[in-house]
Amino acid sequence: MFNDFHAEVFSWIRGALLVLFLINFTVFLQNKNKLFLFYSLYLLCIFLYFLKPIVPYFLVDFYTYCNYSILYLSFVFYVQFARILISTKRKLPAWDVYFVLEIKVLLVFVVLIPLVHFLFGAHVYRLIVFVFSVLIALFSIISYFALAKVKGRNVGYFIFGSVTFLLLGNVSTFSRVLIGNEEMIALGIEPMIFTYVGALIDAFVFTFIMGRIFVQIVEKKSVFKVQYLLKQKEAAELKMTALQSQMNPHFLFNSLNSINNFVLKNNIDEASEYITSFSKLIRQILANSERSEITLAEELELLEVYIGLEKVRISGGFEFVKSIDPQLNLNSISVPPLFLQPFIENSIWHGLVDKKGKKRIELKLLKQGAYIHMTIEDNGIGIKNSRKQKKKLLTKKKFFGATATEKRIKLLYDSSDVFISINDLENKDKQGTIVKLIFPLKTS
Repeated sequence: MFNDFHAEVFSWIRGALLVLFLINFTVFLQNKNKLFLFYSLYLLCIFLYFLKPIVPYFLVDFYTYCNYSILYLSFVFYVQFARILISTKRKLPAWDVYFVLEIKVLLVFVVLIPLVHFLFGAHVYRLIVFVFSVLIALFSIISYFALAKVKGRNVGYFIFGSVTFLLLGNVSTFSRVLIGNEEMIALGIEPMIFTYVGALIDAFVFTFIMGRIFVQIVEKKSVFKVQYLLKQKEAAELKMTALQSQMNPHFLFNSLNSINNFVLKNNIDEASEYITSFSKLIRQILANSERSEITLAEELELLEVYIGLEKVRISGGFEFVKSIDPQLNLNSISVPPLFLQPFIENSIWHGLVDKKGKKRIELKLLKQGAYIHMTIEDNGIGIKNSRKQKKKLLTKKKFFGATATEKRIKLLYDSSDVFISINDLENKDKQGTIVKLIFPLKTS
């Protein structure tokens, strides 16, 4: 069982190393972390090194000359893996210089050792490999004492796995030297079994470390994703605040202009009443100035105050009618502050102001699935007529407040989920403008 390289235990260990290589290399392809690359290449080299006793005849000569080159190439990847895992360049800069030198020496040895075998024969070849292995083992032992100074669980696991592999590998080597290869096989034990077991323990310990690191990578990505989304939300709120700060002065200017007209006409009582309502509206606007969203109930309350002011400014006033779907919980639905006001203002000053007779604005809010369908319909003169009468007041683009509101709504929600249209009524029996706004039902 333990003296035949074709036995199940040897095959199982080789298979386990190959599987671990494939897993770690796949992880590297997914996240491009060099830690997984160097560890997977180390496993691959150990797997190839263990294939020597069972390779086909046409590869025997290759393994005769290059077997130890494969082993020491695995050490190159092993040291690179350790440098990244323990961050020796940052935490142990003095020792990291030695590790870099070790890598260079190993690479030179990988290239030269087949030439030594070819030029000087197997006896010199084995002697040099033995001496070099002892030197590498001594350097590794000294290095472990230096690495032990670095705090962290992964460092402890790394040293445990490495020391285990080193000790069992040397058991294989010295059992051949002290007892003899044939004698060990006669006892039913192939000396390499100790190296196999050491490599397997080492691989499982390191795979455990890599699993911990992979979990940490996933957690960091999740944290970064949350932070990114928060930054996006913060940027959207800043843009919304900027748009709101542009719109509010625009509205305030119009209101102050109305007060000025009252004063010029010497309508002191009306001016006083208007100023009282206006101050109430200003207090509410100021209270919402630092908020990117308010409830729909608060928005409608604010709108009522605004409409009360505008009725005074329009000759003959106008009727304002609300129709709200009872399925809508106005106190739990979030909207941008003053998002309805620009559309109402548009209806008043580009539709009703020049209309003769009864004037009317109707606001409808309807719940349809996960969306709110809003319409604002007036019986004013319509967009086309307004353009003819006021060439500069209503350009081909939407009124500034409506445009700003559209941007604010699209910032609050996913822009692909928001629909806004402003059109003339197409019904022959009606004249006026209809605004349609569809947006997701966002609850606070």
